[in-house]
Amino acid sequence: MVELAEKHRSYLAIENHGTALLDSLDSFKAFTDLNTSPRLGIALAPYHVQAIGASVEEAIRIAGRQLFFFYAWQQRDGLGQLPGHGPTDFAPWLKTLRAIEYRWFVNPFMHGHVEPDAMAAALAKSRDYLKKLAEA
Repeated sequence: MVELAEKHRSYLAIENHGTALLDSLDSFKAFTDLNTSPRLGIALAPYHVQAIGASVEEAIRIAGRQLFFFYAWQQRDGLGQLPGHGPTDFAPWLKTLRAIEYRWFVNPFMHGHVEPDAMAAALAKSRDYLKKLAEA
């Protein structure tokens, strides 16, 4: 797969998830130490980092330049998973992303089924919340 990504100038990002390849900060460290491809990296889901009681900021620092995708997603139910809706302060996460010179997108994310108008309003609130933090 890495060879195909290199051939087609694409990137592969592996998401951290409970009981999967990346399921602890130690596994992040092992991955980043062993990975030699500039086309292979991490898709960081803070929801799963919070689920194991680990530091999202530390996960970001460990991933460093190998962080290719960042889900703006917190461990809550329903719309509370989105930035600006649940209790998590995303400011330290964004500050740490800046510190590692993260160059990709910050992607509001959640699981669940929400009516389209409610979802559009919730995502607009998340976007505004993240933009305000990014400008601070």
